[in-house]
Amino acid sequence: MDGGVILRTRHLEYAIAADGRNLRFVDRRTNRDFLHPESASRFAVATVNGATLEASACSLEGGRLRVRFGDKAGAVLRVEQKPDYLVFTVEAVEGEGVDALEFARTHLNLKGEEGEPFTACTLALNLRTNVPELPRPNALTRALCYKKTGMIGASAALVASPPASLRRVLQRVVTEAPELPKSPLGGPFALGQPITQGSYLFNFGDLSEKTVDRWIALAKSLGMTQINFHGGTSFRFGDCLPNPETYPHGLKSMKAVIDRLHAAGIQAGFHTYAFFIDKRTPWVTPVPDRRLASDAVFTLAAPLDADTASVMVRETTERMSAVTGFFVRNSVTLRIEDELITYTGVSNTEPFGFTGCVRGAYGTRRSAHPAGARVYHLKECFGLYVPDPETTLLEEVAEANARAYNEAGFDMVYLDALDGEDVLGGAEWGWHYGTRFVFELFKRMKKPPLMEMSTFRHHLWYVRSRLGAWDHPTRSHKAFIDLHVQANEENRRMFMPGQLGWWALKTWTGAQ
Repeated sequence: MDGGVILRTRHLEYAIAADGRNLRFVDRRTNRDFLHPESASRFAVATVNGATLEASACSLEGGRLRVRFGDKAGAVLRVEQKPDYLVFTVEAVEGEGVDALEFARTHLNLKGEEGEPFTACTLALNLRTNVPELPRPNALTRALCYKKTGMIGASAALVASPPASLRRVLQRVVTEAPELPKSPLGGPFALGQPITQGSYLFNFGDLSEKTVDRWIALAKSLGMTQINFHGGTSFRFGDCLPNPETYPHGLKSMKAVIDRLHAAGIQAGFHTYAFFIDKRTPWVTPVPDRRLASDAVFTLAAPLDADTASVMVRETTERMSAVTGFFVRNSVTLRIEDELITYTGVSNTEPFGFTGCVRGAYGTRRSAHPAGARVYHLKECFGLYVPDPETTLLEEVAEANARAYNEAGFDMVYLDALDGEDVLGGAEWGWHYGTRFVFELFKRMKKPPLMEMSTFRHHLWYVRSRLGAWDHPTRSHKAFIDLHVQANEENRRMFMPGQLGWWALKTWTGAQ
């Protein structure tokens, strides 16, 4: 092909024209082209100074794919033509104002449905690479990288194969990818693992050395093989300190309970609130950590003594609110130096400030502060504080979670509240920061866990072991179960076991 590019695996021939247009996406067994005939898609797209530019030139030289976007920008990607898949890795980005690069993008004449003769998908190979689609047969292939999270080194695998080969190829991609976590119970390895077939009870705080035999008897009478220790009562969120009333010797007491469960053939689950931080942890009190995340910074308008109940600031407070709630992404907490201050009202017009303040909140020290001092408005969700993801605190919280998991001898982890990942860096970057916490946690775990979480994105598939933990319904149970079963059918397309949890046993309280 004159001036164009042809890339091959054992199953795929992918042809790109010299002007960057996708030409063919051919199943080499049948010579059938699955490129959508009306898509007019191009291999790459760049966002340059806010404008979307499609690839205008594409050439392959010495294993490097050189792409131009008119005269404004360009990129160089290393291409590896492996037996079962292609790997594209960004080596250079050229031009000013390049904020995003999308590559390996095709629009296929496939729906990703069962019964089709060919499958294709893209796998992100590190956290510099975003793939919006879940790892399963898809109609679109694409990978994206951004200036914010780093473009150089962004890497993705393009997989295309017959349906019967897809899982094996995905396993190979994960195994051979140096930057991906390797879970023998996650992603393409999850299906068929005995531990993923277990059912569990929730322990909300009274499973101790004194009560463990009763819990074992209950689990066995119900055919349950797993018990989840729910945080907030069994242990504290963030630093994972065991409840001293239930576990007087800390993690040693918790391990003694779990050893008894293991002896009875029961596995133990660690049910956390991901990266969120309890307000009683040492990161908060008595001296608040400067690495707690904030979403606004103000300047103290006048000197503040240790007793004043209003904090007046120079900048507008029109975006500030005193409304909080379990799901509300807002706090009523300010940090000035080493003091936390809570407020009940906001003056949204001049003079701007926060009113009805409690000084020295959460056991911090009431102090005087000079005019010009910085006033930080802390982030909060689910009633808990948040680490600044651009600091080492995110890793410290992961380390604390891993320590509890390792020392107590847990087998499973459920990262509840991970659906609050948007609070870390905004909804647009939740895929990056939420997964970064999960990967930091996973690499510190000595025993690969059965892992679940309360949200699901592309990268989480690599460590996730099963899907389908829905909150229990309060009405229309039969319809709910039918919907749940239908949704679980899709899990098989990702080689992921499904479940029908969660269940709650309730007494009749009347028609309303």
